[in-house]
Amino acid sequence: MKSAITIRLDPDLEKLLARVCRETGRTRSDLVRDALRRQLSLLRFERLRRRALPFAEARGYLTESALPIRDKDDRWVFASAVEGRAEVFVTGDRDLLDVAGAAPLKIVDPRGFWQLSRNS
Repeated sequence: MKSAITIRLDPDLEKLLARVCRETGRTRSDLVRDALRRQLSLLRFERLRRRALPFAEARGYLTESALPIRDKDDRWVFASAVEGRAEVFVTGDRDLLDVAGAAPLKIVDPRGFWQLSRNS
């Protein structure tokens, strides 16, 4: 069963949506539907993460508080890289580059990664 919803867009968001539609050749409905799916997935993930975090802390896994990273989105992305046993974390984010010395894996900017790959 299909259903429809109606939303109001402020002028800036409407212009942005129109521009992205033109650039990608996708319809407004497709873009909004995909954005809603992503947002709902993020909300479900965050809810699950909040429930699982106490168990991860109890087992000694890296948690958000392990490094002084200000942006909460950066924290979980970095923690995922550590849990996935990444060898290098490539970013242009100054906050993450600033904590590189205390991190359990190498954090480099794109130029640093390029130099690493050239030396390998």
